[in-house]
Amino acid sequence: MAAHGFRVFLICATVLWSVRTATAETPDICGGKPVAAQIMEAFDGASLKLADGRVVRLANVIAPLPIDADRAAMQRSKDVLGEIANGKRATLYLSSEEKDRYGRISAQAVLVEEKIWLEAKLLKRGSVRVFPAASEQCVKALLEFETVARSARTALWNEAKFAVMDAQNEAALLAADGRFAVVEGTIRRVGEARRRLYLDFGRRFKEDFTIIVPDSVRKSLTTQGSDPKSWRGKRVRVRGILFSWGGPAMEINRAQAIELLD
Repeated sequence: MAAHGFRVFLICATVLWSVRTATAETPDICGGKPVAAQIMEAFDGASLKLADGRVVRLANVIAPLPIDADRAAMQRSKDVLGEIANGKRATLYLSSEEKDRYGRISAQAVLVEEKIWLEAKLLKRGSVRVFPAASEQCVKALLEFETVARSARTALWNEAKFAVMDAQNEAALLAADGRFAVVEGTIRRVGEARRRLYLDFGRRFKEDFTIIVPDSVRKSLTTQGSDPKSWRGKRVRVRGILFSWGGPAMEINRAQAIELLD
């Protein structure tokens, strides 16, 4: 009986693991309208030209951009996408049918023959990073794939310009003004004014790195179980566009942009 019970447990565990893996490897959690498409070639590290002339921006990931001033990194990311996707049939899960300012539509993509979730594949290769513009569940799933590459310092994560930045390195953060960055550090001070929280990483708020948290984002984080007003002494990872505000700063417009690491 004991052996039989163990076999049943093992079978059930295997089935559950298979279901979990299958779910994690598909973009269903991110939603979107499925549409068949034929990929012609990579347009850049996170965009594709289709046979019908449209350009698709892969949703919720970001590749090196011209503002990063690193053509070699841009080409490497484009080469990875081209290697995986050029000439393939795909199912696009459209975030919206409206085009952005550059004439692109936004979608998650799955390669039909290989059954590969393209964004997940690129994240594991380290050629793109998560851009947190989707639901909590979608971003959480994508971050799991990114973690594989980030932990192994694969590709972009092994390059100083694109790797995780130290919140205490104000000079490097100021030099990255206008760029997308991932920053980690320990919050030293929390202030509040004009329906915003200010998470400071030093005592000189006009010189040190600051995360600006609008009231709407604070409410979302609190609903998820932790009010950022109580985060003094906590270590966090945040991602978004850096700008100069006396010292370097980043304003987040989604709760998914910040991770509590403690």
